Formats: sequence, C-alpha cells, structure tokens
Amino acid sequence: MTDLKRVLTARSVAAAGAGFAFATMSIIADVQVADLVIGNTGWIAVIVAAIFCVLASWCFSELSGMFPTSAGVRVYIQQAFNEKMAVPLSSAYIFTVIAASGAEAYVFGSVFEALLPNGPSIWFYVILGFVSAGVLNYFGIEIASGVQNLLAIVMFLFLVVVSLAALYRFGFGFENWYNPIGDGTGAEGFITAIALSVFLFAGFEWVTALSEETKEQSVISKGMIGSIIILCVVYALLNAALVAAVPRDVLMGRAVWTDGVNYLARPHVVFLKIVFGAYEVPALIGAGLLSFLASMTSFNAGILTTSRFLYAMSRDKTMPKYLSKIHMEYFTPYAAIITLCLVAMVSAVLLTLFGGFASFTYAVAGAEIMMYVLAALCVIKLRRKMKTRDRPFHVPFYPVTAVFTAIFFTLLFVMVFADSKPEVRIGFAIFISIIAVMALHTIMVIPWLRKK
Repeated sequence: MTDLKRVLTARSVAAAGAGFAFATMSIIADVQVADLVIGNTGWIAVIVAAIFCVLASWCFSELSGMFPTSAGVRVYIQQAFNEKMAVPLSSAYIFTVIAASGAEAYVFGSVFEALLPNGPSIWFYVILGFVSAGVLNYFGIEIASGVQNLLAIVMFLFLVVVSLAALYRFGFGFENWYNPIGDGTGAEGFITAIALSVFLFAGFEWVTALSEETKEQSVISKGMIGSIIILCVVYALLNAALVAAVPRDVLMGRAVWTDGVNYLARPHVVFLKIVFGAYEVPALIGAGLLSFLASMTSFNAGILTTSRFLYAMSRDKTMPKYLSKIHMEYFTPYAAIITLCLVAMVSAVLLTLFGGFASFTYAVAGAEIMMYVLAALCVIKLRRKMKTRDRPFHVPFYPVTAVFTAIFFTLLFVMVFADSKPEVRIGFAIFISIIAVMALHTIMVIPWLRKK
C-alpha cells in the first residue's frame, strides 16, 4: 500500500497549525471577544486563552508521541476509553470544523461581493476558494505546505503591521485597557471571553494528523507551540486595535458606519477603512487582500490536516474505503481531499441560504474545548493503563497540569453555551446534531463497512 511522504518541518507544522485560525471568521470572533469585556481589555482574554492552549498542546504532544498516526484524536480516545466513544466525538470534532469552513466561505464571498458590486456573485468566490485549496492539496504536500508557509508569513506581517499602525494612531481608545473585570461586575464576561478566545487558536492541535508526514516526531510538539505563539501575538494586537479604531457597536453590526453600511460580517473592512483614512483605494485593496489571504490560509490548512484524519479513519475501516485512496504520483489522500471540499461547499450553500454564520463560532469553540478536555483525560487514563509504553514527550508537571487542563476547559465549555443568545443556542444545536449523526454512523454504518 502506498504511504504518505515524510517531508514536513516544524515551520510547516506551525504554519498549518496557525492556518485555520488565520481566517476572516477568527477576526469576527476577535470582535465578539472584545465585546464581552470592559474597556479595551479583550487582548488579555486572548493571552490567557493562549496560556491554557499551551497546556492542552502538552497533552496532545504526549499522545501523538505515543500514537504517531494520522488518525490522531480517534486513536487517543479509543485507546483510553473505547471506540463507541472515540468515533462519534472525533468525527464530530472534525466535521464541525469543516462545516465552519462554509461560514468562512460565506464571509469570504460576501466581502468580495461588497467590494466588487458589479462583479461575480458570492457563489463564484465560494467555489473559487475551495477549488483552489483542493488543487493545492491534490498535487502534493510539498506544494500545499509551501503555499501555507508563505500565506502564514504574509498574514502574520500584514495583521501585526496594521494593528500596530492603528494603536499608534488611536491609542487604546479607552482608559481601561488593563482591568478586564473592573470592580467585579465584568468577571463573567471576561471568563466567557476567554472561552470564546479558544476559537482564535482553533486548529493548532490538528497537526497531530500530520504525524505520518513529519521528518521526526518532535516536530509536532514544536509546531503546536509555534502556532499558538503566532496566533496569540496576532489576535491580542488585533483585538486591541479593532476596539481602539472602530466603535464597538459598528464592529458588532448593531450600528452602521458613517457610510451607511452594516459591517457585521466584515468588520475588518471598516477597520481598514478607518486606519487608512483618506486613502480609500489602498484600504479597499487591503481589505480584499486580507480577506483573500485569510480565507485561503484557512481553507488550505483545513483541507491539509483534516484530509489526513479522514484518510486514516478510512484506512482503519471506520469510514468508507474509497477515502483511503492515495495518489500514486503525488502521495496525497486525494479522495479525502475532494470529499472534504464538497462537504465544505454544501455547508457554504446551506449557510448562504439560511444564514446564521455567527453560530459556527460557538459550535467550533465547543468542539475545540471538548477535544482539549478529552486530550487531558486521555493522558491521565493512559498513564495508568499503559505505564510501560514509550513516551517521547512527557506532559510537564504531571498530574497537576493534566488535571487542571481537564477541569479548566470543562468549565469553559459550560461557559461557552451558558449564554442565552440565539447564535449560542444555534451553535450548540449544530454541535450536538453532528455528534448525533456520527453516533448513528458508529452504530449502523461501521459494522456494515467492516462486514463488507
């Protein structure tokens, strides 16, 4: 059987880990974080979330060292608990995030539709994004990872430079930029902001699915830490800059800007307009460039990592057999790549027809947080169950780190869905529905696949 190629370095893994979160949807999530806190203190929530994501990354590093497979999270949960728990949860985790790519495509298309009112419809941009990402991944991981490295570098520099320019021009915009809880009245909002900030790091742990394509196993742990640091710097700066430059109600779509436009699905456009001031043409070019880079980075990283997971599940007979096909010349799981692109397109169609793109922020945050809890529990369970198994990486300060990670992210999961806002309830419904579908798949389809 043809295998995948071991060519990835720590830089490529870090770029892939940061890639999905370098999305237009993440900018919207960054705005939502800023709206939950007092003054201009959302950047603190982003940093706190990054610290806890580092703790979660330690758990994933130990697990991926024990089981260096593209099946990643499914194998960890199955080895620690059982398959009936592993398949629904890991599959729902992957498909929730892929479905969210539809939300990203909606935002991507809506930005260009607004910037080019006489241009193609939103469907042109949606199809263009997924086809481009699919083609890049189809023709070899060297091409996909090389493009990912370039996109990640450009995105990092662009967002950091624009954010620093906005802070230099406007300052922090509020006297309070250091106390997120005030006199205590802002504590609940700050905790919710930390929980939602986890979305900004969504995907750093996906790189465990690249374990069969790295030059050495230590690359995975280094890449995860690298991606978290990159995302923390970018989104902490951007959070402070957004609120400093743009009125909060305009960012959240509760009010229109002076040009009479509601920027709910594209806050970065009004942000760049304000930062560039009288230079409207450069602002519009920058908005288009940012939207293109953000979405392409996200699409490419999402397909790059999740296709490996789907391929491995097919190889292990928990998904249809055709998904395990590898291209004989390019050594890529082309069937999984094509399938995921089609799933994401269907998601984009449904989202465009029915709306509710903001709900996917909460659905993905819930899926990510759930997986961080499970990773910590798997480390604890396998330390007892497989005492003699080789562990190239050990979680520092065990068991305190693993126990604290499990408790903290469990509380965050509750906080994410405790809000009664419609988009939160819809996000929870999306998340639970996908788990239910994958549970039925486990009960009804997997036995048939194995018997066949």
